[in-house]
Amino acid sequence: MDDSEDQSQQPTSASSRLETSSVTQTIELVSELSNPVDALEAHLLEVKANTADNPVQSHDDLQSSQTQNEQAAEKSAKPKPYEWILHPTLDLLFVCGGLLWIVFPIHYFLLGGKNDSMLAQWMVVIAALGTVFLSQTHIIATLVRLYNDPEMKEKFSLYSYWAALGCATLALAGCVHPALAGIYCRIYLLIVSQHFTAQAYGFALLYCIKRGYRMSAFDKGAMSALMRSTMAFAILRQCTYKEWSGDKFLGQTLPFWGPLPTWIEQGAAVCIAISAMVFAGCLIRNFIKSKMIFPFPSLLLVFTAVIIFVLGPKITGVLWIYVPAFFHGSQYVIATTAYHLKERGLPEGVSPNQISSLLKTESTLRYLGFLAIAGLALFMGLPQMLAQFGFNLATATAVIFTTAQFHHVLTDAAIWKMKNEKLRNILIA
Repeated sequence: MDDSEDQSQQPTSASSRLETSSVTQTIELVSELSNPVDALEAHLLEVKANTADNPVQSHDDLQSSQTQNEQAAEKSAKPKPYEWILHPTLDLLFVCGGLLWIVFPIHYFLLGGKNDSMLAQWMVVIAALGTVFLSQTHIIATLVRLYNDPEMKEKFSLYSYWAALGCATLALAGCVHPALAGIYCRIYLLIVSQHFTAQAYGFALLYCIKRGYRMSAFDKGAMSALMRSTMAFAILRQCTYKEWSGDKFLGQTLPFWGPLPTWIEQGAAVCIAISAMVFAGCLIRNFIKSKMIFPFPSLLLVFTAVIIFVLGPKITGVLWIYVPAFFHGSQYVIATTAYHLKERGLPEGVSPNQISSLLKTESTLRYLGFLAIAGLALFMGLPQMLAQFGFNLATATAVIFTTAQFHHVLTDAAIWKMKNEKLRNILIA
């Protein structure tokens, strides 16, 4: 009886202890929930303890988070690049070749062979003005950028000192030995295709960057191949056919360095066709895949850079009266003027898309005026001065022109590389 009673009381005692434990846990939970501030403080203390255990990791995580936030803020705050270099109309006319395709048809189709008409006289004036204010000035613009900045002059001392000294020596040798003038002219005519196509390629890329048109490495390679094959074709054609080589330039007799086998020049022509088709395929693929349209300024630049070197002899003879001034020289003057204004710093309240409004300012007019006057002094005044010392005027003119071009081509390839962050930011802005 007693044993059975004790056995009956044991389960009751166990059950009582379980209930007591459950009630205690419930009270603790309710207490924690009823005092959330204390619970939050306890959680923060725990996090602080973990941070104290690994302070380096915590600092790195915080710094990484801050860096990401700063980058995101900079990206969102960064203004969209201005789509043009100076102004839509100025860019299309003076950079992309628009002005060339206005003056050339007037001369070729309207003037024809009527060289004694009033229109012919106006075209001569236009060509002369283009030479003075665009072709000659673009050489001076390179010299201003190289020598006006002491840091630039020291950084590119190979060009500011040694290349300049070498070209001056060549000029003196050409004046003393007039037979060299013809050789200088021939070299200039051979390298001009490389210089013109390389500059057009650079401007085409610039307009793509400004408009956010993304080009893969293959796309850039295809456009570069088109420019390079055009350059090779222009050089090889001069060394294959004597009629393309020419007999005279700037009053100097030109040597003919050929003839090369015709299949070499024909092979270069095939390369132009293939590279043009590949490049066109890249543009079509980008449109189909990403709905991206190749910028019209870039398209006009590429088209003009190719067509000026592949047309027939009759058209080319007229076209090249205007190409140096109204395609190559003009685009250089526009770009260097924009760079000059941005490097000096735009006035407060003037954004990059309003940069053309600064063309009428006194400082800009002084800059452009200096380019024109210095160009006249170098290409006309210096030969006249040399003639006073007994040198032949025609020879001195040809020698000064060609050696100045040599220095310009070498320097231009060095100082206008888009890999330079400062240059890139100024041009793209």
